[in-house]
Amino acid sequence: MKRLILITSFCLCLVMGMVLNNCGYKLAGFSNQIPGHIKTIMIPDFINKTNRFQADQFITFAVRDEFIKRSSLVLVENESRADSILEGTITQFNISPLSYSDEASANFYRVSISVSVRFIDLQTNEIIFEGQDINFSDSYEINVYGGEMGEFNAAEDFFSQETETLAKIAGEFASSVVTTILENF
Repeated sequence: MKRLILITSFCLCLVMGMVLNNCGYKLAGFSNQIPGHIKTIMIPDFINKTNRFQADQFITFAVRDEFIKRSSLVLVENESRADSILEGTITQFNISPLSYSDEASANFYRVSISVSVRFIDLQTNEIIFEGQDINFSDSYEINVYGGEMGEFNAAEDFFSQETETLAKIAGEFASSVVTTILENF
C-alpha cells in the first residue's frame, strides 16, 4: 500500500512538472534579451532637462550600480570600447505639496520624475529597449514642529528629505529599467 502511494505521488509530481513546463510558465530572472555578442556597456551621464540640481547624478549612479550588480556586462567609460550604450534623459522633476499643517504650511510632499532611456546595440545600431517618459514618484513628510528648544529649520528638513526621496526613486527606477532590459519583461 505504501509503495502504491509512493508511485502515485511520484507520477503526480512528474505530470505536474510536465504541465508547468509546457504551459509557458517560467521563473523570473532566467530570460535575457541582450544579444550574446554584447559584453560591455557604456552608461554616460543622463541628460538633465529639469531644474533639479544633481538629479542626473542620482539617476546615472543608480543605473550604473544596478547594471554592475545584476548583469555580467562590463561597464566601460569609452564608447570605442563599448558594445552597447544606455542613454537617458530626465525630462521632468516635480515636487507637489499633498497636505498642510494646522499652521497652513505644507508638511507632506510628492516627488515625481520622468525619464526616457534607450539601450542600443552599437554593433548593429539596433535599439534593444526604449522607454519614453517612464514615471516614478514617492512621498515624504517634513517635521512641522520644532525640537525641544522650539527650533526648526524647515528649509533644511525639506531639502534633506527631498534628496533622500530622490535617491530612493533613483534606486527604484534603476531596478525597474535594468530588470526590464535584462529579463525581457
